[in-house]
Amino acid sequence: MLASVKPSRITGTLQAPASKSSMQRACAAALLSKGKTVILNPGISNDDLAALEVISNLGAVVVSHDKESVVIESSGINPASPSINCGESGLGIRMFTPLAALSEKQITINGTGSLLKRPMHFFDEIFPQLGIVITSQHGHLPLEIKGPLKPVDIEIDGSLSSQFLTGLLMAYAAAGASDVSITVNNLKSKPYIDLTLQVMKEFGIEVENNHYKSFYFPKGSPTIFQAGTYTVEGDWSGGAFLLVAGAIAGPVTIKGLSVRSTQADKKIMEALKNCGAMIDMDASQITIGPSDLEAFEFD
Repeated sequence: MLASVKPSRITGTLQAPASKSSMQRACAAALLSKGKTVILNPGISNDDLAALEVISNLGAVVVSHDKESVVIESSGINPASPSINCGESGLGIRMFTPLAALSEKQITINGTGSLLKRPMHFFDEIFPQLGIVITSQHGHLPLEIKGPLKPVDIEIDGSLSSQFLTGLLMAYAAAGASDVSITVNNLKSKPYIDLTLQVMKEFGIEVENNHYKSFYFPKGSPTIFQAGTYTVEGDWSGGAFLLVAGAIAGPVTIKGLSVRSTQADKKIMEALKNCGAMIDMDASQITIGPSDLEAFEFD
């Protein structure tokens, strides 16, 4: 492909793309909830669609799905299929595998494309400690698992990905974890664990975060996910491109990015402020345009 890019001016209003991280976590929480969940501003990426297919195979019913909302009814994990396929979603495979292990049925976990080459040794090491029978292809997909998962005090390595922890946090809660802890060493991507805990809280589940070193499920704390309405956040990673374009050649207005988001890519706002861009923001939108842009330092 040969492309020519020339200086130009842009203007207008755009909706930021939906966050895959937020959408997939909402799908998982809807699966674990009993009743009807309404997900507003749903994502339409391949990973999001794979998540909807996975929860359907694990027992949820997608009642309706359009660009405005997804309505999901569920009574918890009750597999309708002997297998699930997470497509190429790394978050999907790492989050939904522990949830599938809540069932007593044997389930095959698979994926496509690059996911087939990603190491899954984490499950080989951790699942037997939780009472789960697992067979893998030398640490790769497909996996065959048979639960049910039994929450116990465990210690895990968080250096590979925080996504494994996301799955365990949700699965522990749904399994009725009481007075147990997950201890984590070298946790990466802490903002994504903040997002997991935030989504769980919106569905009625709270976990004690001990400075990201351990996560404790107190005795007597709620263990039933509460169905309700959840709005998927705009994606700060995708939104960053739009904001930078506005700072260089705008002004533009970007809707759907929450300034209270825990997404790490929200950091782009710091860079834009440091360079002197014109920024006007409120709870629902960000308007940004060029000013006297200056060189800046940014970590």
